[in-house]
Amino acid sequence: MELRDYINVLINRRWIIIGTVAVVLALTLIFTFLQAPVYQSKVEILSEVSSASESVLGSFFTSALFDPDRYIQTQTEIIKTDTMAQAVEIALEIKYEENAKLRQEGEDVYIPDEIPTSSQLASMVDVQQVERTNIFDIIITDTDPLLAQDVAQAYAEEYIASRQLAAIREISEARREVWNRIQEVEDEIQQAAEEVNQYTGGDVPAEVLNEAQRAVNLWVSLYEKYITLRIAESLEQRGLEIVQPAKPGSKTSPRPTRNAILAIFLGLILGVGLAFLVEYLDDTLRTREDYEKYYDTSIIGEIPHVDQENLPQNHIIYFVMPQHPAVEGYRTLRTNLQFLNLEGENRVILFTSAGPEEGKSTVMVNLGAALSEMGKKVLLVEADLRKPVLDRYFKVSPGKGISGVLSGTVPLEEAVQPTEFNNLYVLVSGVKPPNPAELVASEAMRTIFERVKEFADFILVDSPPVLAASDAMALAPKVDGVIVMAGYTKANRDDAKRTSELLKKVDARILGLVINNIAPSTRYGYYHYYYYTPPPEEEETERRGLFRRKK
Repeated sequence: MELRDYINVLINRRWIIIGTVAVVLALTLIFTFLQAPVYQSKVEILSEVSSASESVLGSFFTSALFDPDRYIQTQTEIIKTDTMAQAVEIALEIKYEENAKLRQEGEDVYIPDEIPTSSQLASMVDVQQVERTNIFDIIITDTDPLLAQDVAQAYAEEYIASRQLAAIREISEARREVWNRIQEVEDEIQQAAEEVNQYTGGDVPAEVLNEAQRAVNLWVSLYEKYITLRIAESLEQRGLEIVQPAKPGSKTSPRPTRNAILAIFLGLILGVGLAFLVEYLDDTLRTREDYEKYYDTSIIGEIPHVDQENLPQNHIIYFVMPQHPAVEGYRTLRTNLQFLNLEGENRVILFTSAGPEEGKSTVMVNLGAALSEMGKKVLLVEADLRKPVLDRYFKVSPGKGISGVLSGTVPLEEAVQPTEFNNLYVLVSGVKPPNPAELVASEAMRTIFERVKEFADFILVDSPPVLAASDAMALAPKVDGVIVMAGYTKANRDDAKRTSELLKKVDARILGLVINNIAPSTRYGYYHYYYYTPPPEEEETERRGLFRRKK
């Protein structure tokens, strides 16, 4: 397929695309407006290790703690624990009990209809780190903006409190370890002092003095560490601080505008996909290339659509509506047929189609009118003995027809009847026989065709559809050529291929394909009009053979 074909698919399947977009958009908007509003509230927390903690924990631990990926994962797991959710639940219960008392005193305070359980709280919380900072957010999502605010604030306070307690416990344990070490060093100092006192006259060995001095220095260092830990224990906040308290939750969903835009894009994608899927599954022939490929013949005519209400009773718009685009189509078909008949061997022409209602009878009579306009004697033969129509198109006797000629009850000369138009004659089907297939397949039919050649320049034969009855295949070898009709939007791949195969099996000489009923509003759908401009000598011939009605 070329780009033009893709564009044509989109144009011709536009209602599928528009309908899909409309359905997706409608469903999205319905779902959006049926959703309960969702709000988010967040607390921003600054997390930095205090100098007191750093003196105890060391710089290596501090750098490890604040590795961005590792740190945010750690805080997320801590905040999302059941223990934290239970602590927040208790804090909220206490808060709302106090609010209940305040409300009784006349203050306007918020109390939710129901306090979330610990499991519900755990599903409401999320943690996100602010990029390239030591700040992270505790985010709470709920359908109540004020409850989201209270839960976010409670989570932040309980988290900080729990982290502070954990830090204090660490410092307290370190302080106790240092104190125990101080006691051990004091014992060492006491032993060193007693050993020094054993020597009189100040003759104390240097190694004894050095050991005593080392013990004293160690005691001083440990005592300084102990004092530092005491201070850190009283001041420790672990560097956690609320830098932005929780606010009433802001609405995050539903978002009708965003959802509508996304629905339109999704609808377009689905619609285009569905359009191409329908195009793929639809075996209706659309392009000129498809018609020629599946019918395995060239196109010799394209007839634009004519509204049924505008059709005259005899279906011959060629004379009644000369300005209609279909008339130009019949002229083009006539010209192409003349080129196919330069040697005069294509005088008996069979009109058939794959299925019913593809316009073969209408095209046949209008082509006959176009040929008669040039002064050619044209005989229209109704060989469709199952569903005849020519007797309704013209003011002729329906009883005298080809069935009578074949059965030997009506002479051929009486069966051929003139119409109200010059040079245009008909041989209707006559009385409907019980065995139409046997009649048209008989050698008598071939004899009729040979006899009428002496009378008419062109004999146009109407037959049943190929796939509906065997009549057309029986008639095809008895005529000079076959014109296959294909109704636009009716012909499909399988029927076209089968029709071509069946006609070739009986050695039918297919002159070409005529596509009928193409809507002008689509400029042939995937087609384009083409007009044949006759050479000057042909135009002169047409002028000399202008049709005149009988008086």
